[in-house]
Amino acid sequence: MNLMQDAPNVVSEDGLRALLAEDHSVDVVCRTTPTRTSAQWSGVWTVHCVSPDGEMRRLLVTSRNNMVAREFKTINGLVSFLAGIELTTVSIPMLEGKVTSHKLDNAS
Repeated sequence: MNLMQDAPNVVSEDGLRALLAEDHSVDVVCRTTPTRTSAQWSGVWTVHCVSPDGEMRRLLVTSRNNMVAREFKTINGLVSFLAGIELTTVSIPMLEGKVTSHKLDNAS
């Protein structure tokens, strides 16, 4: 399955927040295995919103107008984003192609 061909199944950050409140989950996909430079890990990760039944995937984009995938290049940036959408536990895939799933604590 090619996760990048989801367009027009895309979502903005505001849309992602709304869908998380409706019991959707967030998948973090490792696009490039990260490398460590001093205390910083750098790679490429994308975020996808997944419907409760798992049938619909939406790629997080920078804006719905240009539909460019929002890519996170550092673990710090990714964790900051995930904490900003109110996830309290974060798991980060560290190998290309690996995926981790997250839900809000108050989601059923």
